[in-house]
Order: sequence, then C-alpha cells, then structure tokens
Amino acid sequence: MVHTWIMDVTPLQNDMIYRRCYNRLPDWRREKADRIRPLEGKMQSAGAWILYQQMRKYYELSDQMPYNLSHSGKYALCSVSTQPDAQVGCDVEMIKENKLRLAERYFCPGEVAWIQSQTTEAEQAEGFYRYWVLKESFIKAIRLGMKQDLCEFEIALDEPEARLVRQPDAFPEKYYYQEYRTDAGDARIAVCSTEKKFGELHYLDERNII
Repeated sequence: MVHTWIMDVTPLQNDMIYRRCYNRLPDWRREKADRIRPLEGKMQSAGAWILYQQMRKYYELSDQMPYNLSHSGKYALCSVSTQPDAQVGCDVEMIKENKLRLAERYFCPGEVAWIQSQTTEAEQAEGFYRYWVLKESFIKAIRLGMKQDLCEFEIALDEPEARLVRQPDAFPEKYYYQEYRTDAGDARIAVCSTEKKFGELHYLDERNII
C-alpha cells in the first residue's frame, strides 16, 4: 500500500511554529532549510519532513520504507510505501497559467495533442499540470529526476486511470498511477509506484504539525 499525506504549510509563517518544526528536523535537513533563502521554501522543506515523520509514526514504519517528498506553493506532500522493495515517486503542483509551449518542448506529441484537445484555456492549463505531475512522479520513482528525458516515456489519459504506454528500456517494471486533486481544486497530485494499491489522500491537521 502507498499512503499519501498532504499539509498546508501556511501556519509555518508563524516564527514560533516554524522554530518548533525546525527543531524536530535532523541536522542534515536543518542545513538544507538553512540554505534556502525564501521563507516559502523554508516552510516547504520543514513541512515536508514533518509530514514524513508523522506518517512513519502513524503507520509504525521503519526508516527503510521507500518514500518521496514534494512541495508547491502552500502545500507539502509525502508518499510512503509499506513494501520495502517498492519504488515510489510523488509530485504536487499548484495550477497556474497554461504552459502549452513548455509541453510542446518537453512532452510527447500525443500528450501535447491531448492537452490541445481540451476546450477552454482553463481546461488546457489543468491538463498541462495533470501531465506534469504524472511525468514528475515517474522520474522521481525511478530516482533519475530531470536526468530522465521526458520524451522517452509516454502517458495516456484515454482511460479512467493514467497509464504508461511507453517507458524507458532500463525500467521495464510495471508502474501504476494514482491521481488526486486538493479539496480547494488549486493543485494536481500524482503518485507513481511499482506498488498497485494506493490509499486516499489524507490531510495532516494543523494541530498535528507541532
């Protein structure tokens, strides 16, 4: 099972709350937060790790279980698998303006065509970010990040669930997708894993941040 939790990091704008979270971070994570200059980035970095810690505690998981973190805007996201040999990647992105030109540069022709087929500008923007998080979650699952060419694998959205119709030869495993949308409808989320079962999106309550 792959569990995915999300939190709003806005409360960390309060210096007292941020410091409480910061003090719970391991040394290497504190150093990472210290290197980030924008306050939003510090909040995201600290929040994502607090989210991971809370998930490990709740599900009683060892630190050997595969996990992945993501953040965008006011959101921090964490996905954790209960299978030690699973691969897992997650991504969250705030929905902003349509970036069709970016899609034309980096996505597969079929993916671009799907985005272009959406009727309105808002639908095209949503389509772009839907594809973006699906792409990102895969390259994070295989642990290559942006070293992996986004055109070397293709995702189809012609069925109820997103599916890989072409993938890099170096990664022949079967990968599964789970998509989520924030309650506010302002962000898209995707999780990619070799594990087939996914839980529902869980929101970490503000009271549990500290």
